Amino acid sequence: MGATVVLSDGQRDCTFWEVTDEAPAWATPLEVSPDVSGNPVVYTRVDVLTEVGVDGRLKTKAEVETIERWLTQQTALYLTARDGTRTSGWRIKPAPQPKIQRKEGDSPDWLVAIRLWRLP
Repeated sequence: MGATVVLSDGQRDCTFWEVTDEAPAWATPLEVSPDVSGNPVVYTRVDVLTEVGVDGRLKTKAEVETIERWLTQQTALYLTARDGTRTSGWRIKPAPQPKIQRKEGDSPDWLVAIRLWRLP
């Protein structure tokens, strides 16, 4: 079994199989500023938009339709990463356009590449 990532709106789940990117994959942004004595201090910036890419395979057309519905309705989603960590407040980013295509051959699978975003 390959690595999986799950997106959910709390009622429906979409499982991405064989995910190529670890989500979330971005490091926390840092800022170096001097303190009152002039020594450098590293601060974590929490006011920046967070984005992650999810690129994998969906097994059913119903999951693809759910992803498309979430995109058009800008539904707030839960993201369960490979390690089981669950975070909330994600939305599917409409640009660049998500890649959704049927896998070649007789497979019923769909190849899907999307970007998710959320405010801190």
